[in-house]
Amino acid sequence: MKAKDNWISLSYPLSTDLSGYGNGKRLKITQIRSIDKGDTSNNTEFCMPAHLGTHIDFPYHFSSKGKTIDNYDTGFFVFENVSVINLELINKIEDYLIKPEHLTNLMHKCSDNTELLLIKTGFCNKRDLEEYWKYGYGIGLGVAELLKQRFPKIRAIGFDLISLNSFQQREIGRKSHKEFLIENDILIIEDINLSEVTSDVIIKQLIMLPLIISGSEGAPVTIIAKIE
Repeated sequence: MKAKDNWISLSYPLSTDLSGYGNGKRLKITQIRSIDKGDTSNNTEFCMPAHLGTHIDFPYHFSSKGKTIDNYDTGFFVFENVSVINLELINKIEDYLIKPEHLTNLMHKCSDNTELLLIKTGFCNKRDLEEYWKYGYGIGLGVAELLKQRFPKIRAIGFDLISLNSFQQREIGRKSHKEFLIENDILIIEDINLSEVTSDVIIKQLIMLPLIISGSEGAPVTIIAKIE
């Protein structure tokens, strides 16, 4: 019997409890109108960084001449060829950095036509802990070039880490951001919830819906995936 297709969310719900990179600013919600207080409706306003929760980085994030969200067609955010690399079983990642050698031997299962690569580290299971933002891995130098060579059609990378930039390796993280966004034109999706993406899950289609903020270098994104 053919397995039924199901849609799952890979985005974390935005809330005031959601920590940001470096334990920085969080979402602030203010109720400005309340029926219980005699107003005719309930209304809230919110203030938050563009890079909080599940979000996407555009090239303008690290280059004043880089592309913003306005430079991408809506269809760009629909991915038909999604591959997953699981690093959960690797027990030795030194210096808080995922390096090319961690991925090389695991890419043989990925499609040559990969448009989006998801890397699962297992840190999604620590999302509510201080360890998630303080001691999470980052993506090291040389990874972007490796992926572009191996997957010529790759357009984005995503992972269950708060940032591509490890809090312990910030200088390298900044350089790695530029390698992805500027040198190899690969967008970065950070802080993805991959808890439901197990080894037996096949992603048939993935849709990203970024908050459309004109001129933005980054934006919160809702991600849904059709799995088999």
